[in-house]
Amino acid sequence: MKVKKQKIKLSDAWKKVDFSKTSTLMIIFSNLLVIIFAVVDNLSAVEVLWIYWIQSVIIGVFNFIRIISLKEFTTTGLKRGAGSELSPMKATKVSIAIFFLFHYGFFHFVYAMFLGGFPGITNTHSGNSGLSYLVYTTLVFFISYLIEFVQSIRAQQEVIPNLGAVMFAPYFRIIPMHIIIILGGFLSIIGSAFSVRIDMAIILIFVGIKTFVELLTSAVDFFTSATQMASDNADS
Repeated sequence: MKVKKQKIKLSDAWKKVDFSKTSTLMIIFSNLLVIIFAVVDNLSAVEVLWIYWIQSVIIGVFNFIRIISLKEFTTTGLKRGAGSELSPMKATKVSIAIFFLFHYGFFHFVYAMFLGGFPGITNTHSGNSGLSYLVYTTLVFFISYLIEFVQSIRAQQEVIPNLGAVMFAPYFRIIPMHIIIILGGFLSIIGSAFSVRIDMAIILIFVGIKTFVELLTSAVDFFTSATQMASDNADS
């Protein structure tokens, strides 16, 4: 699948962050909650990354449901390889949903393999307490994205979304996990060489980057912007 890239300025996106919205406050609250859990119960960096891995899976599940539940959508800029533009019909929606499910799922399978191979950045295993925090934070993230999902459904009644934009929107939110998997490997080597615990440094860096990216992606209406840009391209 190929979709025309959308250019969105970082400064413009940040200006759109609305700190009065429930979804924005939930993003900040859920990420601060993870830091508090990590400090209070001495969670390891890997345990925190597993928490966010599950969060990312929840995002993917809701996005799959969002694609399947679309009643009206555009396919401007969405092509199969170098071929012609896909038609906005039910078969296209279903095929895109299945493609997303396997593609996004494969990414997270690879992430799980990496996280399973990072014993060098863990503290002493926190046991059942780590598992309980995993359940608590999963519940918070689920509620947060359920609220965001309901809001997006309401928004679709005003603007017809672009199918390609809906499919690719969650990938922006897994950028921090890309960064921290690479960074975590280097930091674990440094920590082992100098006998320094670097879990909290990794957690703070990761949560900081992740919260920033989530605030931007929640503020920018990728579905609306893609539809408007597609309309502009059609008029020009």
